[in-house]
Amino acid sequence: MSLHPEAAAFLDRLAEQRMPPLDQVGVPTARELMNGLRQAQGPAEPVDAITETCVPGPAGLLPVRVYRPARRPGPRPLVVFFHGGGWIAGDVELVDKPLRSLANASGAVVASVEYRRAPETRFPGPAEDAHAAVGALAGRAEEFGADGGRLVVAGESAGGNLAAAACLMAKDRGGPQIDLQILICPSLAPAENSPFDSYRQYASGYLNTRAAMLHFWDLYLPSPGKAAHPYASPLLATDHKGLPPALILTAECDPLRDEAEEYGRRLRADGVPAAVRRHDGALHVFFLLPGLTAARHARDHIAHTLRGHFGTPRPPRPCAR
Repeated sequence: MSLHPEAAAFLDRLAEQRMPPLDQVGVPTARELMNGLRQAQGPAEPVDAITETCVPGPAGLLPVRVYRPARRPGPRPLVVFFHGGGWIAGDVELVDKPLRSLANASGAVVASVEYRRAPETRFPGPAEDAHAAVGALAGRAEEFGADGGRLVVAGESAGGNLAAAACLMAKDRGGPQIDLQILICPSLAPAENSPFDSYRQYASGYLNTRAAMLHFWDLYLPSPGKAAHPYASPLLATDHKGLPPALILTAECDPLRDEAEEYGRRLRADGVPAAVRRHDGALHVFFLLPGLTAARHARDHIAHTLRGHFGTPRPPRPCAR
């Protein structure tokens, strides 16, 4: 399919602003440019409550923003979410509006985690932060009005990488028990010498580029050899058995599309239920733009998946008289 008109219009606006390629600017400028996406996100939806807190990580406290939507009958899942930004950029502010919309659409409590970023902290630091945050937040689920027995780990782009890595680490280390993983346009394999057609088909011209991904991986890894580690590249893990079921959302016009869809196939080959949903004509960053049709469909699909996985909450039974 061709680029969706909404995605094409977004690229036109970026071209008018003469946004430089992310691989050709320094890290501080890249962070400013990525944070500039907030200007295109539209108004923020109100939620019932927001809590700012911290959880312990391996090198200090990690900031967390928790979104609680209006109360609905039945227990609520806790979704621990990791923002994207090529491991070098992004923060809770970048995903504030998308996660407000996600919490409202799904009825889940959503906890947005800030992890240490590259190049100041390279692999495995951010992955270790992700695993630590999932465990700490699972232990505080009831405090946030969620059910600790309904734990979901999710992330977008580089955050999808960290979410997948956290699931692998939880499996290898005996916890926490994760019920579901939701990966949105995740980076799951090295950009260098990528065998996937989407890396060639969408190498340039669609915002997220092959050159940018090569740059991000170079900043994230302490050495090229670390790319083979499964916590850096979850697609390269030799055994995916025992991982939580997955929902994987991809964008058609994204270099990362094929590796994410291949991850779904490998999960299924190892007996892990995995649903893959491609958003036709969409760009890599579609989830960050809540007003786009693709983003609305993604939120609806996530909400449907949560209801299907955990069961539709039933209204409370009337008291006997």
